[in-house]
This record gives sequence, C-alpha cells and structure tokens, in this order.
Amino acid sequence: MILRSMRNGFFSAFFLGLLVIGGFSLVLTDWNGMFRGGGNTKTDVATVDGDPIKISEFNNIAERILRNQSIELNKAYEMGAIDNILQSEILARILTLAAKDFGIQVEDKIVAKQVQSLVSPLITEQTNAKQALQQFLQMQGLTEKTLVTMLRGEIETELLKTTIASANYVPQALEQDITAFKGTTRNLQFVELKNSDIKLDKDADDKMLEDYYEGIKTQYMIPEKRNVTIAILDVSSILKNTKLSDEEIKDFYDAHQEDFQVEEKRILDQAIIPNEADAQTILEQAQKSGDLEAAVKDVTGNVKAFARDISFAQKDLDGEMATQIFEAKKGAIIGPLKSALGYHVIKIADITPEHIKPLAELKDQISQQLTEEKSGDEIYKLTSEFEDRLAAGEDYAALKGEYNLQIIPVENLKSSDKDFQTDAKLDENQKANIINKTFQMNEGEPSSLLDLTATSFYSTKVDRVTPATPKPFDQVKSLIAKRWKEENQARQNLIKAQDLTEALNAGTTTLEKSGYKIQTINALSRDALQKKAELPASIKDVRIIGRFMDAKEGKYIMSIPMDANSILVGATSNTKLGKSDAGLQEQQAKSLKSDLSTANLMLFISNLEKKYPVEINNDLLQRVYGKTQDQE
Repeated sequence: MILRSMRNGFFSAFFLGLLVIGGFSLVLTDWNGMFRGGGNTKTDVATVDGDPIKISEFNNIAERILRNQSIELNKAYEMGAIDNILQSEILARILTLAAKDFGIQVEDKIVAKQVQSLVSPLITEQTNAKQALQQFLQMQGLTEKTLVTMLRGEIETELLKTTIASANYVPQALEQDITAFKGTTRNLQFVELKNSDIKLDKDADDKMLEDYYEGIKTQYMIPEKRNVTIAILDVSSILKNTKLSDEEIKDFYDAHQEDFQVEEKRILDQAIIPNEADAQTILEQAQKSGDLEAAVKDVTGNVKAFARDISFAQKDLDGEMATQIFEAKKGAIIGPLKSALGYHVIKIADITPEHIKPLAELKDQISQQLTEEKSGDEIYKLTSEFEDRLAAGEDYAALKGEYNLQIIPVENLKSSDKDFQTDAKLDENQKANIINKTFQMNEGEPSSLLDLTATSFYSTKVDRVTPATPKPFDQVKSLIAKRWKEENQARQNLIKAQDLTEALNAGTTTLEKSGYKIQTINALSRDALQKKAELPASIKDVRIIGRFMDAKEGKYIMSIPMDANSILVGATSNTKLGKSDAGLQEQQAKSLKSDLSTANLMLFISNLEKKYPVEINNDLLQRVYGKTQDQE
C-alpha cells in the first residue's frame, strides 16, 4: 500500500527518477532487470507483424505527446491515454507497412518541403533555416533522422488513407431519394388527452397510501450517516532532515559508471544546399581554403545555408551519412551528402570522444536521487510501522504523540457530502477523497495510509454507522398522496387513449365526436423544430414528430410527450415528398460520401490487422506505468 501511495503522491517523481535518471533512456536503468534482459518480462511493449516497439522508444513517444499537456505517465495510464497512444502508434505502423506493400513512395523533395513548412515560422533575420530546424528538433525532442522518417511515413500513410477513403460512389438516384425523404411533409390532426383531466372514482385512504408507500419507500430514504475520525501523518520533517555524505555519492558514482557513459559525438559546421552543383563548388573551395562559411557566402551570396557547431551522435544520423562523418578526421571537409533536406557539405569542427561524465557534473543529480531514495526508505519504514501498530489494535489517540498525528473527528457525514467542517487545511478534492474512502469501509476498522498532500498521508476510521432508513409515512404523506393520484390518472388516461385509438381505427367514432379539442398542423416536417416552426406546446418533442412522420398515413396512433403528463392521439394525411433541390442534394451526397469513406477506411484497417498481426505486452505496460501487485 505504501509503495502505491509513494508512487501516486510526492514520491512519483522519485519513481520516475528511477526510470529516467538524468535524461538517460529507460534502457540505462535496471528496474527489476527488465530492461537488460535479466527479468521475466521482454522489453517490447508491442509487436507489429513481428517488428517490436521497444519500451524505451514508446516511452519517448508518450512523453513527447504528454509533455505539453502536463500529464504524468502513470496518470495517463490510469486515464487510458497510454493505451490510446500505443494504439495510435500501432495503427501508424500498420498503415506504413501497407503503404510499402502497395508501393507508395514519397520523393525527398516532398519531405523537404514539409520540413520547410514546419520550421519556416522560426526563421528570422538572426536565425537561418538550419538553426530554425535545430530549434524545432529541440522543442519536439526529435533528431533530424527521426523527423524525416516520421514525416515520410505520415505522408505515405495519408496518401494510402486518402486513396482508400475516396474509393466510393453514391448513385444520383439515391441522393435524390434520401433528399426527398428528408424533406417529406404531412398534415397532422390530433387531440391531447391530459392526465389531470381524469376524475378518479375515489381518493386513496391512509391504508391504501401506506401500502403504496411500502413498495416505493426506498425512494424516500434518510441517508446513512457516519461518525469518523481522520488522522493525518506529516512526513515533511524526514525530507528536511535527510542528509547525504560525499562518500555515499562517490560510492554510487563508482558503482554505476556504465550509466554515465557518453558516446562519441562529432561537432559539425554544415551547409545544406538545394542543388548538387553548388554544393560541389562549395566543397572544392572549402577544401582548398579550409573556410566552409566563406565558401558558402561566395557561392550563394549569403550564409543562410550555413550553421556552425552542431553536435551529433552516430545514432542521430542516417546510415551512409553517419558512416562517412564518423570515419572522417577532425578538420576534414566532406560531401556533398544527399538527404531529404538537400545536399550537405560538412566540416568536422571537433570530436568529443566517448567518455564517462565526471562526478562534479553529476554530483547534484546523484545527490537528489539518493536523498529521495534515503528519505523514501525512512518514510516507508515509518509508515509501515504505523500501519502495523494500527493493525495490531492501537488507536489514533495512543499513537498521536509518538507520530505527531493531527486527529480530526467528523460527525454525521453523508456519502453525498462534498465537504465537512475542520480546522485542518484541506481542499475540496482532499475532503472528497476522504469521504469517498470513508464510505468504502466497515465500522470499527482504520484504513491504511493514503496520500493526502505531497508530504502527508491520512488514515480514516469509521466510529459509528447510522443506517439509511425510510422517512416516516406521516412526513411524506402529502407527497405520496399526490404521486398515487398522478400515477392512477396516468394509468386510466392510457386506457382511455388506447380505447379511443382503437375506435378511431375501427371507424366507430371520429375525432370530432371524441369530445376533445382537435388540433391541426399543416406541412409538418422532420426538421420542424430546427426551423422553429409554430407548433403547439404538446408537439415540441422530436420523438413525437418522428412517430407521426413514420406512421402509416391515415392510421391513428398514440404518442406520449417527454413530460408524460398527457397522451396525443392523431393521424396524418396529405403526405408530400420533398423537392430534390440541387443544393440539398449536393449536401446529402457529401454526407453519404463521408459516411462511405469512413466505412471503407475502417473495413480496410480491419483487414490490415489480420494481415499484420499485433501483440501487446499488457504486463509490461502495467509494470512500467501502472500499479503492480507488489506495489499494492
């Protein structure tokens, strides 16, 4: 339980730190050994046609999507957002496979144009296109290679979806028929039988009302009330007093050298030129002079295509480009290298060799992590001990002094309450959580500790339960009498309406002879409410309009308004199909094509899921983002 509390509350940051320490990927950590092949669970969060989606890769995708919404990963998992992100990623990969199988390929210049449209808002007099691209990549947490791959896949799959969705045909006759049907009008004659007009043979006596009340008294309950005691345990002092020695920091650093390994990087000066001839000229001039920037200015007339001191690891670059750049020596000028962005001429400005980050650079980071671990251990020990003593029978009063508890008694609490009076500084959500927990418990049992704030927990104990009971008959007698009368009037009115409808259809009577006021609506249409037509109050209900418009012409039917205070009996005549107006017909055609497009696409995707089998590792999702049984 405590682990659950620690994960959801103040300590969620601590657990996240274990997953992603100092910006390293999940692969560099060792949570139960699962990310190094030492555990029982594979690191594939899913597979699509046998190709894995690694947990580290998916975590980066999820974090990038959720970052702008300020939603924590575990909260997103509880909300179902993690599942939605995974399903979206799986669908994207399925469509990418299908696009490849159908031979859909996008030219580099189209991808480059899309890249330009993304970064153009960032280009200023002080920021050239390359610098703007770097800003965009940093903002999105992407590499250039990842961005190009992503855009190419999106364009190809969008072409595929557009092709499938547009493969539909709506016959003109169907457009005309549906338009005419929707524009149908009818004349309606009807009478309204009001429940309140029914005169009952006699009023109910007390015995009848008491018997009636017996069957519905659960709807007139005095709610259950509970007297509870709430104990608040504050652990902020442990956090403040936790100290860490330099020796402990050094020992951790020495034991985790592999986690602080930094791969080799190349610091590049680079020019991206649209055409190969200019790029070749720039390369030749720069190789002679050693000055790439000057060569770019001489050939292009400016330095907008030039960017200085851009750092890349080998994994950040495409295969062929990465090989040539990482085989070159410091100071070498190479190119032109072709990519989706154009032709690259590159100078190896500097090389940062593979190395281990120094302790001085990591000291604060390690100190924070170890402090959180140490304080977490202390709090775990304290709260576990507190819960054990509660379970052994000690009450809050006996533990108050030792644990510095704040004890809050609350009387006559109802489950519908949103608040209760207390001197403690609790907000509405905290009070609502306490009330909700209180009504999940049995009388006499203290709850386990649950999160209250970032540095405190609470436990609640139900001292007394006053069960829900029906209100005394005398207290609700007038309400019951009114309800009994209305129900009996409605019942007798229904019988009367049924008899009238049958007689009208049998021809043994007419509306004129029914004794009710006849009401007439000419040219009633299905969209009368949207057109704000002048309608009687009793007919302003879309369900009633639909029933009369769908009924057989000339046949009398009953229809009950939404308020159920009356019954309408009537029949329609003079049915006229709507005119097949060109504008309405075009609008209907668009609607039908849209529906067909969606249906075609969904059917196509359904078939793709059979062609490219998908497996999801729900156990791994639960372990990484959810609450495991051990944590519970």
